[in-house]
Amino acid sequence: MLPHWSTFKLLGLKSSLVKCMPVSLYSTTEKGKRTLFKYQNNLPSLPVPSLDQTLTLYKRAIIPFYPLGREDTFYQNYCKVIDNFKEVEGPELQKRLSHFAEGKRNWLSTIWDNYAYLGYREPVSPFVSYFFSHKNLNTEIGKDQLMKSAALSHRVINFMSKIEHETLEPELIKGSPFCMESFKWMFNNCRVPGLPSDTTIKFSPQKNRFMIVISNGYFYKVYHHDLNTGERFSLGQLYASISAVHNNSHQKPRCSNPIGILTASNRDVWATNYKHLCDNPLNKISLEQIQSASFVLCLDDNFPTTIAEKSVDCWYGNGYNRWFDKPVQLFVAKNASSSFLGEHSRMDGTPTLRMNDWIIKQISKMSVTEFHDEKKTAPQYTELVFEVDPFIQSQIQKEKKAFKQVTESLSINVWQFHGFGKEEIKAYGMSPDAFVQMLIQLAYYKYTGTVRPTYESASTRMYFKGRTETCRSVSEESLQFVRDWENTSKSGAEKIASLRSAINSHVRYVKVASKGLGVDRHLLGLTKMLRDGEKIPDIFKNPMYTYSQHWFLSTSQLSSNEFNGYGWSPVVPEGFGLAYMINPHWLHVNITAFKNNPLGLNPDYMAFYLTESIQELKEILSKSVIRAKI
Repeated sequence: MLPHWSTFKLLGLKSSLVKCMPVSLYSTTEKGKRTLFKYQNNLPSLPVPSLDQTLTLYKRAIIPFYPLGREDTFYQNYCKVIDNFKEVEGPELQKRLSHFAEGKRNWLSTIWDNYAYLGYREPVSPFVSYFFSHKNLNTEIGKDQLMKSAALSHRVINFMSKIEHETLEPELIKGSPFCMESFKWMFNNCRVPGLPSDTTIKFSPQKNRFMIVISNGYFYKVYHHDLNTGERFSLGQLYASISAVHNNSHQKPRCSNPIGILTASNRDVWATNYKHLCDNPLNKISLEQIQSASFVLCLDDNFPTTIAEKSVDCWYGNGYNRWFDKPVQLFVAKNASSSFLGEHSRMDGTPTLRMNDWIIKQISKMSVTEFHDEKKTAPQYTELVFEVDPFIQSQIQKEKKAFKQVTESLSINVWQFHGFGKEEIKAYGMSPDAFVQMLIQLAYYKYTGTVRPTYESASTRMYFKGRTETCRSVSEESLQFVRDWENTSKSGAEKIASLRSAINSHVRYVKVASKGLGVDRHLLGLTKMLRDGEKIPDIFKNPMYTYSQHWFLSTSQLSSNEFNGYGWSPVVPEGFGLAYMINPHWLHVNITAFKNNPLGLNPDYMAFYLTESIQELKEILSKSVIRAKI
């Protein structure tokens, strides 16, 4: 089982895990008006950046990775290569890209979906999917597995109805609308394995009024609308159905051939096994039922207690009680710990953040009296049947071993710091997101004595079908900041000035990237314009081109007070996956890495240096305010 950096090509290392910047969460109150997509037709098209602008920004972005910076001979020589590209091969590739973009509202959309996701062949879990761990609820519902499962499902169905009827309020940032296209892919949708690339398939929600419940390794089709009347089931009716499924599944021994583990395979392997399964008509029907279902609910038999245990449970779990190809998959453990896992190919994190944030707020206010219902409809569910032949049996056993090997190679530390968060950072006149990015840079510098390429996703949803652009977090200013901070001869005022300079530089890059004018997506587009047999330009063959996209730190922010966990995997063997939340008065960073990290890096040590860094930052900032008042 090769980790996903094995598929990186000469023309740029891809980071499979792209996350979005946070957006405001607006009302989900149904108003009877079709508002969800009302701005879609007026959204601007994604621009093709100018060649000169991209190459100028690129030259600035790589400076920190040369020992002598701008004065480094290797840097100066590469700049000559870049300038030559701007004059020779670049204009033709730019012309082709501009022609390719003609008539398209988003020239990048298909390229990115296939390049970063559908064409990517390593397992989606744990290497691509992202997770949210819900906060614990100290209520009767929050402590009961089946009641919480029913409550989650009921509120998800409510949210789904708002999308179906287009009554969900669209998202606006400072009065500007964001693209809501990805909400179409949240429900009744599934990734389907294929060769050489996967596809996604969307089903009618009106014709598929059911969800899939996986319990003890068995799959059940559970209706959330009455088969006879078409009426949406009440909370009490859903509870009765989920309870019946749970009881039925546990009257049998744990499933010895859990089909779900196959979705954790390498995508080429899964595509072959999927085709074999579909050769059996009964299996094909069962697979189509899973794919067309609204969403998946998994009833687990474990008891995750710590935040790290909860995070691991939703990041990949045991593998057998899962279907990793669905974009919305909810888990509820025996102790009612709940979480979410998102398949990434059609959606980034902000739409599902909005849904999860909303449903947990809803459940927090629920009472057990809502489970009492006058209607006594018999539970409506059917168990899905799979005929498992010797070949599939062998593949299941093989995948169990592979999954165990892969997941045991990963390590995690969940770092949290309370009493200092968004409000405290803003009080110092700093961008909370840029502040945490510099916190990460400082901690990594303390740990390793150097800076390395860092990825942060910037949302481009201001454009039609916009997803993300890379923000390169390491800059000349950020490098100067970490050096100044560790320099004992620098005063507190000098260190803070350096911090502010780094933060301002980062904010400028995020703004440029959010406008679709970053470096990485444009360079990707140019490489895709090369024709078969054409010579690869030297700009793309230089070691710095590859190195500067080798994301030693893969970072992104999605924040919610309703979560106690959020994360994903590292994207290179030497790297960290750093998913962070910036809540009003506390910070969270989920730190993942490979145990056999070639640099010997460990999440526990990164957490130690995050604590040391935040304590130093907090202390010096507080002293500066006291001095200013004096």
